[in-house]
Amino acid sequence: MANDSSPADAVDPVTEYKTLLRRYLDRRPSGPRQKLAEAFGTHKSFISQVTNPAYRVPLPAQHIPAMFRVCHLNEEEQRQFLEVYARAHPAQSVAMEELASIERDVYD
Repeated sequence: MANDSSPADAVDPVTEYKTLLRRYLDRRPSGPRQKLAEAFGTHKSFISQVTNPAYRVPLPAQHIPAMFRVCHLNEEEQRQFLEVYARAHPAQSVAMEELASIERDVYD
């Protein structure tokens, strides 16, 4: 008997974290994409690419602390995002944790 759930049914972690990021941005007052672009030192088009699940452009780990700050994520939201991001980009997990802890120390 075949298993009804297949790997194709699983949510892609890149799609999942981009969906979370888009949700975080959509709940902010006016201009969050521009503020995020400024915090990243990039253009709004890059923000569109890293928040759109249709594009495979990843969110670079070094931008995660700025994203947390600009989007005003609480600890639970940060934890959830980091968990999904780590599944999507396992090689980045160590760098991500270091960046997140530095950011927390700076703003605590």
